Amino acid sequence: MPNRKLTIKAKKVQEEFLRSLKIAKRKTKKSVIVAMVGLVGSGKSSIARELAKLIGTTVVANDQIRIYLRKYGERFELARVIAENVAKAIIKKGGNVVLDSDFIEVDKRKELLRKVKVGKIKVVFVRTFSDRDVMIDRLCKAKYPKGGFFKNATIALREMWRRTPHHYQWTSQGGGNWLLKKLPFVDFEIDTTDGKKWKSRAKKIATILKK
Repeated sequence: MPNRKLTIKAKKVQEEFLRSLKIAKRKTKKSVIVAMVGLVGSGKSSIARELAKLIGTTVVANDQIRIYLRKYGERFELARVIAENVAKAIIKKGGNVVLDSDFIEVDKRKELLRKVKVGKIKVVFVRTFSDRDVMIDRLCKAKYPKGGFFKNATIALREMWRRTPHHYQWTSQGGGNWLLKKLPFVDFEIDTTDGKKWKSRAKKIATILKK
């Protein structure tokens, strides 16, 4: 990001957003930051909320920060900096954090790791994915409240389509298809196609993170 300094309005957004959060009591021995990886519609937010309940974390959602930025007429690119700063503030207060964003880009991951004290703070990357038709169906049926980040399903689907090449690789085999990329930096993966199965998987991950 070319200019990482927050403007006066962006600082107000950061303060207002931090005040809006209820910091959860952590259920892990060591402070944990869970950074989500996945497309729009892949279930990132659902998994973030589930892990929040299981290991006692505060969810910091980029889309919510962008809504605040929109209100103040500020650039959406600043959401990333604000999320990092808010995460640090929560960790300082003894809490855990789930960053509900997409950490597929290497520079985003490097910046996060640079800002936190790796060793004292456990940073894990959790990837969500799902059957493609299931993701499309979710976005078509989702409710888009007035003032939310996505105005309608068309915009949400466009965002999913735009970022698909980050997560999937095109193959011409079988008439052409998108194949999920292998991501060596990911610590845990959750297939959210089946609701019962992903909840069971989230519990297993939470058990590991609590140790």
